[in-house]
Amino acid sequence: MRKQLLGVFLPLLVLVLMAAGETQSTGTESASHAMLQKVNVLHGENGISVEITGRGQLKPELSMVDSPARLVVDLPATVMATSQSRIGVDSDGVKGVRIGMDGQTPPTTRVVIDLAQACRYELIPTSDNKFSLKLYTGASTAKTTTKPNPAAAVAQSPLAKKELALSAPAPVLATQKKQAQPASSATEFVFVEPSYKTKDTITAEGSKTSPVAPAERAISAAAKFADRPETLLPAPSASMQPQASQAVAPTSGPQPAVNMAAEQKAQSQQSPAITGPKYTGEPISVNLKDVDLKDFFRLIHEISGLNVVLDPNVKGSLTIVLDDVPWDQALDIVLKNNDLARQLDGNVLRIATVETLRKEAESRRAQLEAEALAIEKVTVTRFLSYAHSKDVVPTVKKFLTQRGDVISDDRTNALIIQDIPSVIPGIDRLLTQLDRKTQEVEIEARVVAATRSFARDIGTQFGFGWGNGPSAVGGATSVGSSPVIVGNTPNPMYIVTGTGAATQIPLFSNLPVTSPNSGISFVNASNNVRIDAILTLAESRGLLKILSRPRVVTQNNIQALVRQGVRVPIVTQAQLGGPPTVTYVDAFLRLTVIPQITSEGTIFLNVDVENTTPDFGRTVQGNPTLITQQATTQVLVTDGGTVVIGGVIQTQNSVNIAQVPLLGNIPALGNLFKRRSVSTSNQELIFFITPRIIQT
Repeated sequence: MRKQLLGVFLPLLVLVLMAAGETQSTGTESASHAMLQKVNVLHGENGISVEITGRGQLKPELSMVDSPARLVVDLPATVMATSQSRIGVDSDGVKGVRIGMDGQTPPTTRVVIDLAQACRYELIPTSDNKFSLKLYTGASTAKTTTKPNPAAAVAQSPLAKKELALSAPAPVLATQKKQAQPASSATEFVFVEPSYKTKDTITAEGSKTSPVAPAERAISAAAKFADRPETLLPAPSASMQPQASQAVAPTSGPQPAVNMAAEQKAQSQQSPAITGPKYTGEPISVNLKDVDLKDFFRLIHEISGLNVVLDPNVKGSLTIVLDDVPWDQALDIVLKNNDLARQLDGNVLRIATVETLRKEAESRRAQLEAEALAIEKVTVTRFLSYAHSKDVVPTVKKFLTQRGDVISDDRTNALIIQDIPSVIPGIDRLLTQLDRKTQEVEIEARVVAATRSFARDIGTQFGFGWGNGPSAVGGATSVGSSPVIVGNTPNPMYIVTGTGAATQIPLFSNLPVTSPNSGISFVNASNNVRIDAILTLAESRGLLKILSRPRVVTQNNIQALVRQGVRVPIVTQAQLGGPPTVTYVDAFLRLTVIPQITSEGTIFLNVDVENTTPDFGRTVQGNPTLITQQATTQVLVTDGGTVVIGGVIQTQNSVNIAQVPLLGNIPALGNLFKRRSVSTSNQELIFFITPRIIQT
């Protein structure tokens, strides 16, 4: 029996002694290691300096690496004792500084300085535990020579020839973990910053490798979950959450006009919309088959460092194969497949079923509603400066509880609000946003009406007579008589006037101008031949211009109306023995516009222009007809710019010819036997609009 007990406990005693020796040797080695405490970036006139401070003797090994350009500083036998993992610079040719440590024994800490391009550098030692790296990246320091420093000779590090593990290595299958790793790939530097991460390999037994400390992983994991609140369950509504009882009084002083569209755009640029969950956890490779869900969540605890609490209803098995997948994404996949959800409180991650969390949310909501019903209501009065109280009432009512109510006092332009105390601060913030000055827009319209007319009228009168006897040839008296008196000799070719003393020649063609303003006549009279030719002409030109410049000022998104014209009376005939009625019809030049100021400072106009004029030349039962010209459009105009929103151009051309048959068709000579009237009329109506934003 003693031999059996000795055979059992002797191996255990040997293992304990070996573990104690390893612990003592590890503590001795760690005590002999130097520690990197702080890395500072200093900006100077000649460039940037990186100051590295540690505890113990630091032995830096420097090397410059290309593609991409970076300066690598290796500190052998040095432990990373700082929480700094990345320092952003983005100036003077330096992108940033990264700090990491490998998991070898003894450990090596590496500081990588990312550069825009390769540059000269100088190592300036201050003491055994502090030194500075001077980087000559600026154009002003291109001609500066490096001072020789025998005490700080730059040595090429054997580790510098190896690439830094800036991204996750190739996926490793679970069956490959048991194989021996080559010695050349044992050096792997791990950076806490999510952009530079390594990969953990998890097998079905639950073993893994990760050089990051659990405390650092817990802080990093909590920060990652906090950056993605959309993956958690929604919180209760704002109206049901307890808030501070002290109300925030609205500002009483005058406020400047606010462009709400520009303000909303600026806020959206500061906080871009979340398009979806972004996973930043360390990549892992998982190969599990028929494993209990609880064991998987234990692995998540080992990887992330978060404290994991499981609901009693969480149960089931899991089969999953993932290669090089962030651990937080793997967690979400497993939760979704098993109808589970998570809640994060600090660094404690709670896993429960969706049904359990839904019931808890309903219980909390019911509790808050019960508390809201038990709280005594308060009544507050808020006075508005720019908004009308009755216009704000429908909006405010949507943010009150079921017990709340709001009424408006038009005389004092005030809101009287009655609700539980936790709702009042939110209403005050809402009123502060609504009760603001609105920008104003000055709209100047120019209506140009131009009319051009041209008329030309050419007419002829021709009379002749031949013969001085019983037989004669000449014009006809029915056509007309020449206005020229040629004598008093009685002859059948003459027309004797009433006095009997004067005679006129009957006309062959009578095509005179209606209202001549010039003319010429030719008369030749003898006893046998009489010729009388008269040419009359008339020409007129007209130009009419009308310029109207209505101007109006209105607020943003408020309609403005300008009109000018006459009211035309329309008489309706009497019916059923009653008196006639008179109604008035508007014949106006009307401009209706609604301006809208955009976030870019331009003005969007919704314009409706109508020009109605009475035409007394065309009447129906004595009432004039109405000529209407209208343009409706939407246009975008810059501040102070001018736009032509439309116009109407009318052109009328008329040619009238009256002639003697056959003779009027003779070339050239036919002009003596015809009358030609030509008229041309042009009417133009153009609308110009110039909006300007008024700065108040």
